[in-house]
Amino acid sequence: MKFFRLLILSLLATALTSSVSAQPAKTPVVKAVEPARVAYVNSNAFLEPATGIKQLVKVFQSLELEFSTQQSELALLQEKLRTIVGELNKLRADAAPDAKAIEEKQTAGLALQQDFQAKQQAAQQAFSKRQQELQGPVSAELGKELRAFAQERDITMLFDIAKLGEALLDAKPELDLTPDFIAYYNAKHP
Repeated sequence: MKFFRLLILSLLATALTSSVSAQPAKTPVVKAVEPARVAYVNSNAFLEPATGIKQLVKVFQSLELEFSTQQSELALLQEKLRTIVGELNKLRADAAPDAKAIEEKQTAGLALQQDFQAKQQAAQQAFSKRQQELQGPVSAELGKELRAFAQERDITMLFDIAKLGEALLDAKPELDLTPDFIAYYNAKHP
């Protein structure tokens, strides 16, 4: 039985090697690639008040103004929390700490902390929703204009170095088209 298996395996191996060697060797197909024109922009610069994208700067300024009362309220609550923590530390540092006063301060502090967290979360959600409403159309237009800008300049690949983070090790400053794009966009969208 083992003999037949070995015989079949050797015949199969011979058949496979002979069929492979009988076929002519194929040369790999190499696709010609045109030279690429590469450039980059830094989208973080789009938000610079003096030199950025005017529409985007206006959106963020209006968001800051719209949510300034919530920011002030949150800052006030945070300061009250710091005050309670300081008072608690003083009560605990006394030679004869008042357990009832400490417990009352802790209860007040926990309630204030829960209120702060709830208001902070609500403010973040409202801010994100409003930011999407205001910034969404501008971002969509920015994407279209970036593509048109790159096509007009025959740029094959346009990177946003703000999104690359530490993946970008080095780049020539001449490849930075950020100021050019900002001027291009602001001229089309005053």
